[in-house]
Amino acid sequence: MASSASRGTPGPAGSSTPVQPPSVARSASPPTVWQRWGDVLRGRRPVAWTSVYRDLARWAVIAVPIGIVAGLGSAAFYYLITVATHVFLTDLAGVTLPVEGTTVASRLVWSSSFPRILVVPAVLVFGGFVVGAIASGLAPEIAGHGTDASIRAFHRQAGKVRLRVPVLKTLASAVTLGTGGSGGREGPVSQIGGGFGSMWSDLVGLGDRDRRIALATGIGAGIGAIFRAPLGGAVYSAEILYTADFEPEVFVPAIIASVVAYSVYSSILGFHTLFATPASLVNYSFDPGRLPLFALLGVVCGAVGLLFIALYRWSEGWFRARAWPPLVRPAVGAGLAGAIFLGAYFLLPEQGHFASLSSLAIGYGFVQAAMLGNLSNGTFTVTVLAVLLSAVFIRMAMTSFVVGSGGSAGLFGTSVVVGAFLGTAIGGIFHTLLPGLVPLSTVAVFSIVGMMSFFGGISKAPLGVLIMVTEMAGSYAVLPAAMLSIFVAYVVTGRSHIYEEQLPSRIESPAHLEEYRNYFLSEIPVGEIARQQSEPVLPSTSVAAAIDLAVTHGRAVLSVEQDGSWFGAVRLADLLEVPTERRATTPVADVVRPVELVLSGDLSAAEALRRMEEHGTHMAAVMSVDPPVRVAGVVTRRGIRAPDLDGARPNRE
Repeated sequence: MASSASRGTPGPAGSSTPVQPPSVARSASPPTVWQRWGDVLRGRRPVAWTSVYRDLARWAVIAVPIGIVAGLGSAAFYYLITVATHVFLTDLAGVTLPVEGTTVASRLVWSSSFPRILVVPAVLVFGGFVVGAIASGLAPEIAGHGTDASIRAFHRQAGKVRLRVPVLKTLASAVTLGTGGSGGREGPVSQIGGGFGSMWSDLVGLGDRDRRIALATGIGAGIGAIFRAPLGGAVYSAEILYTADFEPEVFVPAIIASVVAYSVYSSILGFHTLFATPASLVNYSFDPGRLPLFALLGVVCGAVGLLFIALYRWSEGWFRARAWPPLVRPAVGAGLAGAIFLGAYFLLPEQGHFASLSSLAIGYGFVQAAMLGNLSNGTFTVTVLAVLLSAVFIRMAMTSFVVGSGGSAGLFGTSVVVGAFLGTAIGGIFHTLLPGLVPLSTVAVFSIVGMMSFFGGISKAPLGVLIMVTEMAGSYAVLPAAMLSIFVAYVVTGRSHIYEEQLPSRIESPAHLEEYRNYFLSEIPVGEIARQQSEPVLPSTSVAAAIDLAVTHGRAVLSVEQDGSWFGAVRLADLLEVPTERRATTPVADVVRPVELVLSGDLSAAEALRRMEEHGTHMAAVMSVDPPVRVAGVVTRRGIRAPDLDGARPNRE
């Protein structure tokens, strides 16, 4: 067998001439970011030519339009919800709901009118039919909470979202929430911002990788705008894609887009926090003695979060198992939610029907009222605590039926409401038992921390939620307590999470398949793959025996060798082409293939693949590096692209 410096070719069959491994070219490492900036400072390279400058300018051009559209879309969505709520709940059903973001007592009241309240279930069912019609006739993607659809588009659809989805999701969600459907706004706005990010990336000619980033950027922009939490929205968009990982490339464009979206949205609707901060929260001072109490709050939020996950997943599964047309499912779910509402309305009339009315629509006004103490009037009686805890379970049940059946609303809103009620109830209990340690003014802190802990635990996005809810409340004094409580809830929920499409980490995401494959291929010597994926056989071995050997050992290619001489290779596919009746008498030597490319075993698998593609061959022989030089095995392109990584790990010693 003979070889050249760059390419080896086997000699005639039976030749035992040693093959020298080809030389391996080593490419110089690319300059680091700091070296590039050093060249700039030394005048060797203009700033415009640095990748850092290009990336920043490029993402600014991409992120700013995404932020503008996300801000405008979120404002339009908010307006549509407000109009729909006024028409269906206020004018038709006679329901008055409190408003968040204010301390004015006249705007923090709730009331209902009998018998007009009996209209609420019919209004809910009407909203369900409208959403079902949109989903079944125009865009199935608008059904449900929307966040899973955005996460799925990132991981499995190259960031592609149909243009009609954001528009129809806006309308469907406005109808669901405006007719009293229990849910939140984050799912719809994530599809609004993410959908435009996907569309804009196609308009400017971005590839799959950058389209995914643009999609996540749009999610962060929409969240940052409608919750008035630009930093939290940006972090949330990078964190919500995984249960135990981040998407670091999203941070810079998401921060740019989120700031722009927040500026646009607030310019239209006012620059203030989502919730009005009570004076007691502004003047709150940290006390380490309360930390065990906040840790206990985290345990409660985590445990109730597990119940919510189980209830919501059961509802989703139950409706999926029904052979009902998509037009009907959201209406049935809304009807069941309406039945729960009426039951709670007549069975729990205390505190002005707080438990039932707080389960309609978004419910943030009731959170504001609870934070300001409007529910308890300073006294946490058994009745008040029972009403708060009842509202928690009624809200979770109604959301599970409305959204689980295909209604268009998010889960973050319900999580904020449930967490705030849990926090208020737990804080009220501690105030009653330990008034010296937990004065009445501190109960609002438990409300805020409860919001963070509940959703942070079930969403597996604790950092983004921690920042977001802190921005929503306008106070950073609660951070030490919140950090403890939210991560206790995160641990209590374990591996359970509310969003099915989340993946554990980037290495398991199809979005990063090529990236991690290329990394492993650049680290694994091709000789390791050859030993794992090929098996030596004698030329006199029968085809039948060779097939048995290949199947038994899971080999797709066999190296034909004898007494130090190499004859070539044979694929399992070649062996199977031999007629069954001739396999026992036909030797492998009759079907052996010559191999034109010979590679050194110390080449990286990535370089070996590149050379095989360059030579237009699907098979290559791999020579050992240590003397005596011999054939270590045979590799194929397919085998290199899918190596047995458990048996061919890079040696870093």
